[in-house]
Order: sequence, then C-alpha cells, then structure tokens
Amino acid sequence: MSDSNIQTNLRQNVFPGALEDLPVDVPAGNSVALLGRPLEVQKLYCGVMVHELNNFLQCIQNGIDLAKAELQESNGEVDALLDDCSKASHNSICLLRNYSMLLKGEAGYSECKKVDVVDIARKSAKMLLRDSKINFLFGMDNSVEYVLGDETQLYQLFHNLLKNAKEAILDKGNTIRIDISRKIIGKGAFEDLLPGEYTQIKISDNGVGIDRNVIDNLFDPYFTLKNTGTGLGLSVCLGIVRRHKGSIRVDSESGKGTVFTVLLPSSG
Repeated sequence: MSDSNIQTNLRQNVFPGALEDLPVDVPAGNSVALLGRPLEVQKLYCGVMVHELNNFLQCIQNGIDLAKAELQESNGEVDALLDDCSKASHNSICLLRNYSMLLKGEAGYSECKKVDVVDIARKSAKMLLRDSKINFLFGMDNSVEYVLGDETQLYQLFHNLLKNAKEAILDKGNTIRIDISRKIIGKGAFEDLLPGEYTQIKISDNGVGIDRNVIDNLFDPYFTLKNTGTGLGLSVCLGIVRRHKGSIRVDSESGKGTVFTVLLPSSG
C-alpha cells in the first residue's frame, strides 16, 4: 500500500475527522519526515494495520457463518470445529477493536444516541457466557432510563468487563452478577462527575480477586495480571467511560472477588 493510499485510508476509515491538519499529498519515502512526531506516525500506521486486519477477520467470520448455514445435516465434529473457529475470530475482532479504540482516543466517540444499556448487558452476557457453566445473575431497577452514547463502544465496555470477570472465576468461584440501577449524583459527590442523574452498572464476580497493591495500575495500558493477557481491556473501558462523561471504579479483595462500578449519565 502506497503512502498516499495509507493516508486516504486513515482519513476515511481509521481516524475520520481527526487528521485534517496532515498534508494530503506526501511524496513517497518522505511521509515520516512530513508527518512529524514518531509516536504520531506509529499510531497512524498501526491504525491502518488494525483496520485491514479487521476486514480480513470479518471475511473469515462471514465464511464460517455461511459454512454453518450450508451444512445439510448436523455433524458434531464439524460443528464443534466451526464453533472454535468462530470463537477465535470473534476474540480477534474484539482485540483489534480494543487496539482501535486506544488509537482513536477522543476521535472514537462518534455515534451518539439513546442506548438501552439493559439490553446491551443481557446480549453481551448471553454471547460471552452461553457456553460456560457460570451462574449468571441479573438485577435491574425499573426506573432505569436510557443513556446517551455510542452503542458499539458500550457493547465493547460490557464485553471487556464480563470477559475480565469470566477469566477471574476460571480457577475459583462460579457466579457473575450484573446490577443496573438509577442513581442521583449530588454536587461534589464525585470529583470526576457533574451532578445529575446517572445509570449505575455493577459487574461483580466471586473469583480470585485482585491484590490491593495493584488496583491503582489496573487501567494502565498493557498492565495485566494474566499470563496470556494484553493489558488493553480495562484501559479501553476507562477510555470509553470517560468519553461518555462517566466514571468507573473497582473494589476487590484477593480471594473474595471483584466489583466494577460504572456510572454513565442518563439520557434524561
């Protein structure tokens, strides 16, 4: 892909509206010099890679779905293989989405509309926990209203938090609970929140818990307590919540489980 094609791709697909200050015509071989700071260049080219890889994975996922639909009769071995492929593809797409959200920063907040977080919570839990033996509990306040936000990013928020909870109870515990309620925040109650009406989301598990000594680092990019983790999920959650002018907090004790509490402004 040429330098000019990369920049066109960036403007149209990866960072729409965020790169107006970059030159349109960059001579081949001089893009790094003209684009400026090395970190900026790295983010731009990583953005292209994320976008293109996501396209390939979507094609693979579509092929898997088509293959499953075209099977004339049920075949346990083939069905299991396709399910494994589908899970791997879905997890890869979610990982790329995490990278993309980190790269976009504030530019990633685009589709602002009334969103039913209760529906998103139920669907996210159903998708992520359907093949597990985890006991899932759900509670909600009937007065809960919509929030104003980006539906795709809120799906990602729930996915990351539920995935984190699921992994925390693989070795200990068996229950994940989501509670959604209405909460009024008064002036000065939270330093990072304006007073008003919020939707409170609590995602709790009875898993291994988190050592209090590392809780302050949980939302740092690339910080992970898992052998195979990327350290992106919770950092992305923090970014999503901040873009929605909300807050996220964690309360945990090693060996007893963890509770993540998210506050998002209600749509009013």
